[in-house]
Formats: sequence, structure tokens, C-alpha cells
Amino acid sequence: MKQRILLVLGAAMLVGCTSSAVRMHEAAFDGNAPRVQRYLDRGVSANAMTRSGTASLHAAAFRGNAVIVEMLLEYGANPNLADGRGWIPLHQAVDQGHSFVAEMLIKSGANVNARMGDSGYTPLDWANHRRWPGLAGMLRKLGGLTAAEMAKAVN
Repeated sequence: MKQRILLVLGAAMLVGCTSSAVRMHEAAFDGNAPRVQRYLDRGVSANAMTRSGTASLHAAAFRGNAVIVEMLLEYGANPNLADGRGWIPLHQAVDQGHSFVAEMLIKSGANVNARMGDSGYTPLDWANHRRWPGLAGMLRKLGGLTAAEMAKAVN
């Protein structure tokens, strides 16, 4: 299961890689906060990207790990940093139904209406698609719009 999820996060090219950024990404994915803290304390950038274009904040948001998300944000992680597919960490949190982490990211500056690069969906579109009504309501309260609503606002 872990290998499958890592593939979803674009980590297929990471097998056997020994860079600190990749090891921190793996620690974030595994929920190992002390290990993530050690890498950050050693100077690994909170925005370090793997070769496949994901950062540790994407992994922590995908897993719904609020402790690691907060830690990375405190170390300067960019909540609007897009991965190789054009997803920001907020998209990862919404995809998995992690309302608390999604709210944390928005309150830390994540664009509540960021478009997903591969589909053009907004986080609200994706929450509706994934059938997360509570999450969709929270996004709406924080200013979330659908792509259709955004298009109407432009015209």
C-alpha cells in the first residue's frame, strides 16, 4: 500500500535515492515528526523538492499529519508550492478529506481557489467530486469557489 501511495505522490523515481530531501519527504509521508525535525535542524529546506516534483508538505498534507504540516510551515514551507502535476498541498489534503489540515494550510496562506494543474478543478470542486460535504462547506466559508463560479466572476 505504501508503494502505491508513494507512486500517487510522484515518488516512483525515488527508489534508492539517498538525498536528504527525499529522506525528509519519506519521513513526512511516514509521519515521523522527530526525523523531519532533524532534517530541518540540519538545514534541509522545508521547500526541498524530490526529483519528481513533490515537497514534504505535499506528503504530510496527503497523510493529514497536522504536526508535520505545522512544523514545515514554521520552517518556511510554501503552502502554494505546486508539485509536478500542479497540485499544491491543499489539493492533497482535500483529496484525502483532511479538513483540519486543509484549514491550517489556508490560514497559512494557501490559495483556497488554486486550480489543479491536471484538471483545472479548485479545492471546492475537488471536495464536491470526492463527496466531502463538511470539507466543501469549510472551503466555502473560507472563500472557496468552484471553477465555474470563478469563470462567471471573470465574465
